[in-house]
Amino acid sequence: MDSNVRDGSSPSFGTKINKMRFKNLGFIKHPVVKGIVAQVFTDTGERISIVCGEGMYSSSREGNRAICESVDDASSFEVMVGDADPIGWQSREDINKLLAKHF
Repeated sequence: MDSNVRDGSSPSFGTKINKMRFKNLGFIKHPVVKGIVAQVFTDTGERISIVCGEGMYSSSREGNRAICESVDDASSFEVMVGDADPIGWQSREDINKLLAKHF
């Protein structure tokens, strides 16, 4: 299988996606706040966490730092790379640029 999935199917376990993009992220309900979260790990094991929700440095249809129930409701996100301080109010394009640096 080509490492870049082009037919819309999911890559097999262990298949490396050469170009990680925002659209590849899988958001789930945040376990603590009323929001959503996606996490990816780089080849070096560094965690990148992308969140949107209540109390986060993000915005949704409900407003700034407000509840977010789906990725479609989110307009900006809070991102944390490793143990660094969170980076607030990131657009989807900002996140694509950040992911390109790490993948």
